Amino acid sequence: MKINLKKTGAGTKRTEFYFDESGQDTGGELFIVAGVAVKDSDALRERCISLESTSGKGRAKWAEAKRTKRLAYLRTAVSDVSSFGGTVFYSVFRKTTDYDGATVEGIAQAYHKLSIPDSSVFVYVDALGNKKGHNYKTRLRKLGCSVKKVRGKKGENEPLIRLADAVAGAAAELLKYDSEDLGEIFSQAKQRGTLVEL
Repeated sequence: MKINLKKTGAGTKRTEFYFDESGQDTGGELFIVAGVAVKDSDALRERCISLESTSGKGRAKWAEAKRTKRLAYLRTAVSDVSSFGGTVFYSVFRKTTDYDGATVEGIAQAYHKLSIPDSSVFVYVDALGNKKGHNYKTRLRKLGCSVKKVRGKKGENEPLIRLADAVAGAAAELLKYDSEDLGEIFSQAKQRGTLVEL
């Protein structure tokens, strides 16, 4: 799978990944790592802000938003992401409490799923501290991921982290409760190629 990458500087391509997770409350039974890979983060960011407003979800995390509002947001967001050169991914991990290890593996899976020739890759993870960011970068490079930067961004300040949170939360809810409406959203998005389970 390929995404069209935006260029920065003197023709340099740039890919941005935004990641969040869900499932620490299950004690390791189920852990989801979700991410957004995008070429035009500014345009998708503005679209997500608009969808948060029109759906009524606002900046609330998936677990805190009213169900009808978060479903309305998710349904349109995963459909629109490809219009901005983006793709949404998620990875499912079971029987592990190594959440950092699973997050790094989920990021690496997404990285290797894309064709990223001659691209500067920037990875943003919800609420990741500077020390842990350096650790993630080292671990990702050992997994063959040539990343330029790994840093934290808070979901309350970053709409693309909130999109990743919604996908992670929705995937966890779908796997726990086999929700019919979420199953339909995921199935349609997978058929369009805008949502990929790694």
